Amino acid sequence: MRTEQEKIKTQKVADFPDKSLLIVDDDNSLRDRLARAMEKKGFKVVQAESVKQGISQAKNTPPAFAVIDLRLRDGNGLEVVKEIKKFKKDSRVIMLTGYGN
Repeated sequence: MRTEQEKIKTQKVADFPDKSLLIVDDDNSLRDRLARAMEKKGFKVVQAESVKQGISQAKNTPPAFAVIDLRLRDGNGLEVVKEIKKFKKDSRVIMLTGYGN
């Protein structure tokens, strides 16, 4: 019998009832390409280009998944993560950064 961790590792997008994905990045072309790729995988994608927009989206429709840039023009992507976790504690978040430090 498989452990819970093993089950999580083998889950596919189709296995999740909520396929909502919030992508927050101020690089428009990267965000658009990522959104298209994730839609092809079965996610229902919402995009935001700023901390302000990301927080607004998180409050209106808390996503099951999120990909968030750490450094955005109007602040830190961790602020968006905090808002997501207020409304949907089990949301899975990936942080991105193009900075080496």
